[in-house]
Amino acid sequence: MILAHYEPLSLNDFPRRLATTVFTVGCNFACPYCHNPELVNVTIDTPRLAEESFFAFLERRRDKLSGVCITGGEPTLQADLPRFIDRIRSLGFAVKLDTNGSNPDMLRFLLEQGSVAYVAMDVKAPPSRYGEVTRNAEALRLVKTSIQLLADFNVASEFRTTVLPLLFNEADIEGIVAMLPSNSHYVIQNFVPTKTLDQKFLQARGFDIQDLEALAQNLRRLYPAISISTRGGI
Repeated sequence: MILAHYEPLSLNDFPRRLATTVFTVGCNFACPYCHNPELVNVTIDTPRLAEESFFAFLERRRDKLSGVCITGGEPTLQADLPRFIDRIRSLGFAVKLDTNGSNPDMLRFLLEQGSVAYVAMDVKAPPSRYGEVTRNAEALRLVKTSIQLLADFNVASEFRTTVLPLLFNEADIEGIVAMLPSNSHYVIQNFVPTKTLDQKFLQARGFDIQDLEALAQNLRRLYPAISISTRGGI
């Protein structure tokens, strides 16, 4: 596995678990507002973490933590991901996967093997704008397959979208909601400008919280299982 770094403790990334979050290197999307640009545009300066160093940390924390969140970048691009997950699980940790849904073959394999306890999938844009936002012409076709996989398998999951007024209006978000299974959990993540792939987006702002609450309330008439996160997102 090509790893960048890890956060020793997360109280929010893995529902109902104390977890560590490990970041993988490389992504096939180039969303302009991405707040992990160093994991997308990989250079010699991109941080690297030795896999054995990460497992040494897990060994030390087996009595303190119960989960590992694997995020990125895009973890499913790495062929070693199933072996990596199996090794984590052998230490007694449950695994949560964060994915952009662009590798449904890998996602299907992990779901069939029962490798992941929770999946959080980013749904980046309405269908008409998927290629524009992700800079990937194949993204929509792949993502639709992954959405259906999560609908078909009995695994805890959520869908989520990072929103900001510069890119998305209510009609856009309604278009995203229309892509999702009706009984799934959907999280609207407000954009927080920290670092971004496109430097112009450092000047962008998220929604005012009151406007975001009103937007979510309007959408609940179509899709009741909507929540809001103000921590920002990828």
